[in-house]
Amino acid sequence: MNTEIRTDLALEEQERFAGTKREISGVVLEKKTGYGGRFGVSKVVIKNECGARAMRKPMGTYVTMEDCLIEEYEDDFYEEMSYEVGLQLGEMLKTLERRQGIKIRKILAVGLGNRDATPDALGPETVGRLFATDRLCAVTPDVTVKTGIETADYIRGLVKEIHADGVIAIDSLAARNTARLNTTIQIADTGICPGSGVGNHRMGINEETMGVPVIAIGVPTVVEAAAMVKEVMEHFLQLMEEAKTGNGIAQMYQEFTVKEKHQFACELMEMSDREFFVTPKDIDENIRILGKILAEGIEMAVE
Repeated sequence: MNTEIRTDLALEEQERFAGTKREISGVVLEKKTGYGGRFGVSKVVIKNECGARAMRKPMGTYVTMEDCLIEEYEDDFYEEMSYEVGLQLGEMLKTLERRQGIKIRKILAVGLGNRDATPDALGPETVGRLFATDRLCAVTPDVTVKTGIETADYIRGLVKEIHADGVIAIDSLAARNTARLNTTIQIADTGICPGSGVGNHRMGINEETMGVPVIAIGVPTVVEAAAMVKEVMEHFLQLMEEAKTGNGIAQMYQEFTVKEKHQFACELMEMSDREFFVTPKDIDENIRILGKILAEGIEMAVE
């Protein structure tokens, strides 16, 4: 049984240290308000190996757009999010060009995931909305279990064949916090490992394996069921403590380590041998809207 609740979000890894006196050496966090003022933007920069070990993420820059509550707004808000995606992606591309002394002229956009499994369909949905140009090529390689081809090998071959200077990989992610499902967009210059959020690790799609810079764009669409139990448990104990009826149970729970809390949640669910992931009921519409937002942002940055 896995003893850690999985997350693909660098911001959630950084939040593990919130409220503690421990400083994360080699990690810088910046926050600002996004375009239009209706959502926040956080930037986590992992600058060295020490920070990478603490964060359990590769060195690089992770930009996170938060509180993108797509159900509460309409087209004008979607346009603001698309603009911010384009702005952040464009800045990341320019930074990579300056850092490596290269010119990214042709980009291969890759929609990772399985179109037949809605929570995993963000990549194909996004790429399906892109318009190919002289600078932007787009492909949906499908998943290895259906093609029998390692996705990274397939993409690497395409990169060489079309002489791409960079890759933008779009994929569905996993989060620890249910509030972040379909409301958070992460853009990272470190590439991605398909399936890592749900424990199905594949070969990484990054600069080392592709031979060109790789930017990953993702949205958390699933959360581990144990994470939901943990959230409910903590909220229940908080209410008990506020009502003065906890009899020390809340304090005892707070003294658990992160691994112990996760194990406790799994035991409550009687799921020691199986793992479950949960997605919102309106995931179909969410994927459609998010795919449109990401596609427009990518086209803005590339063109």
